[in-house]
Amino acid sequence: MLNVSQQRWFGWDGANDNLWAQSLRPILTASEMNFTPADVKDLITGDPHLACGFKQAFNQSPAEMSEDALLVLLGKALAAYQETLITGVTAFDAFSAALAAEDATGIAQYPDAAARGLKLFVGEGRCNLCHFGPNFTNGEFGNIGIPYFIEKGKVDKGRFGGIQSLQANPYNLLGAYNDDVGGKTKLRTRHIKRQYSNWGEFKIPSLRNVADTAPYMHNGSLATLADVVDHYSELNEERLHADGEKILRPLNLSELEKADLMAFLKTLSAPLMANTTLDGFVDECRP
Repeated sequence: MLNVSQQRWFGWDGANDNLWAQSLRPILTASEMNFTPADVKDLITGDPHLACGFKQAFNQSPAEMSEDALLVLLGKALAAYQETLITGVTAFDAFSAALAAEDATGIAQYPDAAARGLKLFVGEGRCNLCHFGPNFTNGEFGNIGIPYFIEKGKVDKGRFGGIQSLQANPYNLLGAYNDDVGGKTKLRTRHIKRQYSNWGEFKIPSLRNVADTAPYMHNGSLATLADVVDHYSELNEERLHADGEKILRPLNLSELEKADLMAFLKTLSAPLMANTTLDGFVDECRP
């Protein structure tokens, strides 16, 4: 959830193209909350405090709205909150700023092991080919050799299935609930196409706060950051070639290189910024 507002696609399979639709996914998904739009409306209108709070927030009576319109507003409210979950300045950010300012004192404060790990990250490791920019991600999808068989006879389609779900979703940016009057946000979704190569592809996540977000990979199959580093060090090159992967290669890292890479990744963590406050908010619905 951290820095989620910076994402382009949502979910490991990218089945949503906007944050408010992604916020509805657990509400509507059968394996999670399993609500229908009608259930959501009944829940809000059936609780006087929720109904009052909804009207205070949106200046609309929930009882007078359609089920879909109410659900969408709820999703957009959830998204608005999630957009405040922004992390602060990391040790790496401070180091980067010191480099730009030619501040020798600031540069010297960055750990030597992390500096070596950074050189490996952008050098021999070539990690930056997929994890780049302010959020250390290209915002797209890749096959990194993690199995996508859920159990015997069942396969997680990854991005291939995500595109299919996205195109069928009434809450995507091509639908009636997009607030973008100019329509620029529709372009990516309008032109996206499924390809065979999308099988086994999953989102390339941001690496900000990666040391604090275990377990890892789309299926949570790697328990620790050390396991992730080991995965890239010992990749099954035969399998990657079979899937058409042309970038990834086993890194064959030494124990020191593994430790250095982890030291660098740990400098990408920072606590949430204190940018959300309820000061001045008056709950008009409390007795």
